[in-house]
Amino acid sequence: MPDEAKPLPKPGMDPTTAPPWWLTKPKEIRDFLESLAGVKVEEIGHTAGGRPVVAAAWGEREDLPGRTSKSLASALSGGDATAFYGKGERKRQVLLFVGAAHGTEWDGTVAALHYLNILVTGKDLLGREWPKVAETGRRHRFVLIPILNVDGRERALDHVHWINVTPDYMMMISQGLTNEGEVLQWPTAKLRCPIPPDGVKILGTYYNDAGMNLVYDAPFAADCQPETDALLRLCRREMPDCVVLSHSNNGSLVEAPASFIPPHYRQKVQQVAAVVGMRCHKEGFAKSRMPNRLASYAGDIFYQTDAVYHACGALPVLIEFPCGWQNLPDSHRGILDIGLAVLDEIALFGSAYRFRPKDPLVKL
Repeated sequence: MPDEAKPLPKPGMDPTTAPPWWLTKPKEIRDFLESLAGVKVEEIGHTAGGRPVVAAAWGEREDLPGRTSKSLASALSGGDATAFYGKGERKRQVLLFVGAAHGTEWDGTVAALHYLNILVTGKDLLGREWPKVAETGRRHRFVLIPILNVDGRERALDHVHWINVTPDYMMMISQGLTNEGEVLQWPTAKLRCPIPPDGVKILGTYYNDAGMNLVYDAPFAADCQPETDALLRLCRREMPDCVVLSHSNNGSLVEAPASFIPPHYRQKVQQVAAVVGMRCHKEGFAKSRMPNRLASYAGDIFYQTDAVYHACGALPVLIEFPCGWQNLPDSHRGILDIGLAVLDEIALFGSAYRFRPKDPLVKL
């Protein structure tokens, strides 16, 4: 007799229901963004599967005068980074939030949407007033890509949260399932890149429709993914001062700095990590971690954070927001409140110390 099919992992909870203010689906997010006064919504590109990648912006844009170089490396090599950035300092810095490079890592995106609503109305989507958050946030221009990997998000569209999910089920949805019924595992699933979409039973939400994990895309190659191209084109147009790259795990918050950015940028990421962790500690949240290593768990690798810096010179900050796995925290509101505190603390840090550290002048 043939072997019985291996049973698929079960979620252990209902991943398809959440409060109405918990926005994770592309259409409901776009409808919400287009309802906000003073927010400009645009399509900045399309995914490998042909779906639109949407960005929204709030706040006046300020371009500095005196730019003579389209290359940061060239300006630095010539001895003066202002040839790339422009002369002087912006009155309103640009904070760019990039959500869901992995399609079902949406917890930071939920917080960013509430944060944007606070900038516009002074309230989150529960109707709670946040006057101090609004005051600080309005000092910056806020640009938001709610979901970069729309293909992956659409692949599990009925799923909307992960609070208390079983690990095997979450791994199956995010990483995928082989034709033999084996759940692909993190991080060994990364040994095949891209994942062949026709060679697996379930293509995980980590990947776009071409099977690419976007954070490991080759951003400056001729065959880079369209989502990566859209992100970097927006970065070069906006010239953000800080880019928050949002992910979800058990809530490790600000991660170790990118490997291939200057030392003074790495130092500033570590400073951001410290103030964010302390803010969450003071608030009594279930998550308040700081990085416990100086580099990625994989060592020195070129990552999406590095690509962002080399494209536009922004301070790249990778944040792992809590998704409620292992029931920590155990509510949608708990996850939201951590996310809002993290974004507010980053905005406060930028207001007090500025996001992008000054590059030293080079005497040739």
